[in-house]
This record gives sequence, C-alpha cells and structure tokens, in this order.
Amino acid sequence: MRPRTAAAAALPLLLLAAAPAHAADRKNTADIPARHYDIVSRVESLDGAERTVDQDQQTTYGLQSKVLFAKDSATLSAQAHSRLDDIAAKIAKSGTTQPIQVNGYTDNLGSAAHGLALSKNRAQAVLEALQKDPRLSKFRFTAAGFGEKRPIADNKSMSGRTKNRRVELVVSRS
Repeated sequence: MRPRTAAAAALPLLLLAAAPAHAADRKNTADIPARHYDIVSRVESLDGAERTVDQDQQTTYGLQSKVLFAKDSATLSAQAHSRLDDIAAKIAKSGTTQPIQVNGYTDNLGSAAHGLALSKNRAQAVLEALQKDPRLSKFRFTAAGFGEKRPIADNKSMSGRTKNRRVELVVSRS
C-alpha cells in the first residue's frame, strides 16, 4: 500500500477514535425494537410458464394455463402431467403438514361468470391429478377459482393476459 493511501485509509479510524462518546449517542441494543423483514424470492422459467414465489410462511408454485390446458378447457394436457409431477416432488420434500391450496385464475376476456367457472374447473382438475400421486397421499387439498379477480399482470396486453391465466399451488409451512 502506498503511504498516501495508507494515511487516507487510517483517517476515518482516527476521526472515530477522537469523537467523544456521549451517553445519549450510546443506546442499549435491548431498547431498539426488532424489525422483521419478509424476504421474498421469485424464480420464473425462461419461457415464463412456471413461477415459484418463496416467502416467509409459504411457497407458491404457479403454472400458466397454456402448459396445463388447451384454450377454454379444463382437461389436463399430456405436458401438464410432467409439470405437475415436478411440483409434486417438491411438495413431498417440503415437510409441511398444512393443506395445499390450488387456485385457478383467468384473464378478463369473455364473461366473468364463464371465467369463474373455468378457473374453478381448472383448479379442481389440478387438485385431482395431485391427489392421485402416491407421494402426496398424506396431504389434504382444497381448490378455489377466482376468475379474473387477483390479476398479477395488466389485462390490456396479450402477455399480461397470458400471465393471468394460471393455476397456483400454495404450500404453507408447518
């Protein structure tokens, strides 16, 4: 280290050592309220078809409807079973004893009543597929459809509507 750089690096230490320590400046750490930060991790596949959101008390696995169903259908595709198998393995390893919530969502195209019925039927189809997996036999499942409610993207664009057509599996931690 050059002499000039060493002197510059030592200057803050000298200033701190020379600063008076006032009683008002010293606070007992027991008096400082603890802060809790909910750290959220979001991971999305390159094609955007699969998303995992890991929060403090739960993990949400989201799949776009295009990888699970044909348009306007609640019948699972062959591709869907592979995706659900991957998620089932993760749930089985999670160690949770809480019920798994399966939620269906649609975009805002078409009637709200049709979207609500479709989202419920899709959530139910995913629930039934997961219940058949022997690794998940100890889990309880519930299904709900929300139609166009609770969008995660703007319904004004095609890409936003694609993101909103989804099924999510919410796995709470024990």
